Amino acid sequence: MNFVTNFALFCLSIYFACVDAFTIQAPSVPNIRSPTTPSTPSTIATSPSRIRHVLRAQSTDDDIEQMIGLSRKEHENRNQLNELPKGKISPSAEDPTIWTDANNRPWKLNAEPNAAYHQPMPVAVAFIRAYLGRIIPQLKVPNLKFISPNADGRYSEVCANRYTGELVIERKIMGTYNFASDAPDAMKDGKLPTTGEHDTLDVVPHNEYGGKYRHIAMGMTFGSISEGPVLLGTTEKKPSSSELISQIALCIPLVLFFGL
Repeated sequence: MNFVTNFALFCLSIYFACVDAFTIQAPSVPNIRSPTTPSTPSTIATSPSRIRHVLRAQSTDDDIEQMIGLSRKEHENRNQLNELPKGKISPSAEDPTIWTDANNRPWKLNAEPNAAYHQPMPVAVAFIRAYLGRIIPQLKVPNLKFISPNADGRYSEVCANRYTGELVIERKIMGTYNFASDAPDAMKDGKLPTTGEHDTLDVVPHNEYGGKYRHIAMGMTFGSISEGPVLLGTTEKKPSSSELISQIALCIPLVLFFGL
């Protein structure tokens, strides 16, 4: 087998070994619903998890709202509640996964595989790169994902480029506010649970209503800025091509082992 084949097999082996370790919730199908506008906003309610399996392709917005307790309008305007860090965030000395802003508010850095849906590349590629980046820095995914609880116990979420420090503002991959309030361990685990309110109020609405969010964050509508503000007080330097080659050389024994 040539090097490319062996390397591909190595990547796949990592993917299938790790896919069960991280369950990532994200959009899987394009929105095909016809929008309807309820007369008044609905009250967010807790619904059974995995509601996506109950909804039918022909479901209307009214059907979806009745099932999950969240209207299209509330979903698309969710980022009006998404708070940004005050100033820049930097990792704390006690825990490198807890970054703090100018107000000493904690922002939890998520594991990079859990940020696969926030990368400018196909999700499968991002997921594999999130693991390979640990041994080949040039292959690290570019965007970091952070969550932080608001005063009401729900979670703001931001993504920033690890090299420029800028807030990600592309609608398809940016961070979005989470209505889930049943995640007391999210700051410890570094992710929201894939069941319960997060599934019902954050994941299912994205799948069913789509991702036509109207705001980037609180007080920041789409079109109001052309590039995101710098959020990261600590950024990384991209490895050079020569560094990449030397790092790949270190991995060749593993590549051959998994590829043979």
